[in-house]
Amino acid sequence: MTGDDEPSLELKLARAAYAEAEKLKKAAEQDRAAAEYERGQADFRQRTAEDHNRAAGERVRWLEEHDEAKVRAIVAAADDKLKQAQELMASYDAAKHGAAIALVQINEREQAEQSAA
Repeated sequence: MTGDDEPSLELKLARAAYAEAEKLKKAAEQDRAAAEYERGQADFRQRTAEDHNRAAGERVRWLEEHDEAKVRAIVAAADDKLKQAQELMASYDAAKHGAAIALVQINEREQAEQSAA
């Protein structure tokens, strides 16, 4: 240092270079973290795509082994049975509703008869 306790020009330049290097280091660390995150995301997407492809391949093999036409016929029959069951439930619900209305009417009529008596 010089006699007036001011840092030398070389020291000032070294400090400035060090500060700039620290900024660059911090930016590089952030870039690396972002790149690692993106790589993890890409790996996840790749694994997911591979899983979907594997599942699709297994489905195709299963359908080939089990005769796709028979499987489709079974599914269609199951859909028909489901539709029939839904219609039966709707009919049951309508009958139950009608019975509830009849019970209310009977109850009202009996109450009217009792109050008239």
